[in-house]
Amino acid sequence: MVMANLASLNEVLAGTERVLNTPLPIAYSIAISQITWVYVIMLPFQLWHALRWITIPGNIVGAYIILGIAAIGREIENPFGRDENDLPLDKFCEALEDELNVIAAKKPPRMEDFIATEDNSVMFDSSYPALAMKSTEDIRAGLRARTNVRAGVMRESGMRANGEKAEV
Repeated sequence: MVMANLASLNEVLAGTERVLNTPLPIAYSIAISQITWVYVIMLPFQLWHALRWITIPGNIVGAYIILGIAAIGREIENPFGRDENDLPLDKFCEALEDELNVIAAKKPPRMEDFIATEDNSVMFDSSYPALAMKSTEDIRAGLRARTNVRAGVMRESGMRANGEKAEV
């Protein structure tokens, strides 16, 4: 379990490093910038027949929106670093460290304190000692029967598995 979690963490780290170390090629950046400016320059000609004298304010608003989206794209291209709009990774790591310190400071629970309790009954009609006496096949059969009954009740009430009302 721990090794699987470490492998998952390693995959996330590798993905973030790919984002960090793979910038948008300069040719794409130039092309995006040129296409954006050509569109903004051509915008008044597109708006003239529909807006007439409101074309100038409409063009200003349109250019502001389009150039703003292009600027946002350049800003978030690399979300890791120390710029104002970068992810606050230091705060994330500090919060994670605090949570791990809280977890590590607690005394580890004994298995009997949380497994063999009435509050942790796997099947609602069985206590843990009664469940421990059953074989794996009996437990699976009971769970299948409970699932089948639940599906039948949901089908009769017209509900889906996610709790939404099914359309008839």
